[in-house]
Amino acid sequence: MKTLYPNRFKVLLMLIKPQIRMKKFTLFLFFIGGLVSMQAQDRTSTHSINDTHKGLILKLGLNLVDSSGGQNPFEFLSIFDEMAFSENYNIELEYRFSNSFSLSAGWSRNKWKANKGRIDHSIVSSDIKYSAIDVDLKYYYDEAFGGWFDRNDWFDLYLHGGVGSVSQHDNTSMSMNAGLGSNVWFSERFGFNFNGSAKFFPESGDNLLSSNHFQYSASLMYRFGSNDKNKDDDNDGVKNKDDDCPNVAGVADNNGCPEEVNDSDGDGIPDAIDNCPNEYGTENGCPKEEETEMIVEVDTDGDSVIDSEDNCPNVKGLPTNNGCPPPDSDNDGIIDLEDKCPTVPGIVANNGCPFEEIKVGTADTSLNRKFREILFDSENPNFRQDSYPILMKVAEMLKQHPEAKFKIEGHADSTGSYVFNKRLSQTRANAVRSYLISTGIPSENLVTEGFGETKPIASNLTKEGRRLNRRVEIIRIK
Repeated sequence: MKTLYPNRFKVLLMLIKPQIRMKKFTLFLFFIGGLVSMQAQDRTSTHSINDTHKGLILKLGLNLVDSSGGQNPFEFLSIFDEMAFSENYNIELEYRFSNSFSLSAGWSRNKWKANKGRIDHSIVSSDIKYSAIDVDLKYYYDEAFGGWFDRNDWFDLYLHGGVGSVSQHDNTSMSMNAGLGSNVWFSERFGFNFNGSAKFFPESGDNLLSSNHFQYSASLMYRFGSNDKNKDDDNDGVKNKDDDCPNVAGVADNNGCPEEVNDSDGDGIPDAIDNCPNEYGTENGCPKEEETEMIVEVDTDGDSVIDSEDNCPNVKGLPTNNGCPPPDSDNDGIIDLEDKCPTVPGIVANNGCPFEEIKVGTADTSLNRKFREILFDSENPNFRQDSYPILMKVAEMLKQHPEAKFKIEGHADSTGSYVFNKRLSQTRANAVRSYLISTGIPSENLVTEGFGETKPIASNLTKEGRRLNRRVEIIRIK
């Protein structure tokens, strides 16, 4: 039986595309954003939205089906082009019969494109259509949290589970569904829904097209009904139709407005308890008999040392140095206490010391040794994320030689064909060059050359040897 979590060791290593084309999905989000922004000015109070929880909700949107066979529910973000995301529409009708529970029925359609979509690790050879009918019970659990969720009823969280019927190609199977989702209400009637489901097939057998999978959707919501006449936005017990102050809590005797309080002098103390009702005051409604004048010491540079005791009143310094900044003898921006070369200008990356001079044609340099620490995965042209700190250090070292010209050499292990490795090593060298140019290194100072697998520095028979051979090196040429 196919499972939602296949053996990961069966997945072939492949190059991950560096860019993910999500144009259709992005356009849909902009379209939805435009619709809901038209309703933003009609937004009601959170209490009003809470009163309208019960009712019928219509959802229209787009969906994405991930049947790639991965165990990570977010894997579709990295292989988006291989998901079912064509002719992908969904409609759902939900009846929320209490603040915590609702029942929904939905229909969705989608399609994997030939020679592009992936099902259970395999690229399909022809267009595969997908449709599903699902019935789910939803539990809104945000009500149990209280606090922020009670004050912000425009945001809902729910868990859902149920059954469905899924048709793929010429096959139809019953599915068991489970997942979670959220609602974001932009007004009393309009909102946006995000939903994720894991679909299981108890009797999928060996049918490749009925394997377990994930389905995600993003939809525009419309809430029907809501009797405006029976609403009480300010929760003061007076319905809006009878409330002269519908957004401010009041009393029924004053038509829903707060009781009038007389404060003749405007000091915030009602006349009934103000000992000086006609004179602005603070203590029992009366002004203080004496106001103590306080002398405040000035600290112009804000370094916590008052100007009268600050030897550098206009320059922020340290209290331990009488308000002056600590000394920096070589004026390299690194104070002497932290500068390992206090009399020679240097850089922060090297603790205040300059980097060593790189000689023309010399491979045994600190710069080249640092270059060899840049890591690549097998058959992958892009350097790994954990190489960024190394690349930033390399950029600082190159900036110490603005007049020098360097050649970046790319190398590969013996995995793959000779031609492939030659091209791969060139691409790796180009990737490092592009990053260094983005940090401010002049493009004319850097050239590249790929040597493929022709210059190994370790045996390709071991995993560690192959890791060392996947490298880039740099040599000063001028």
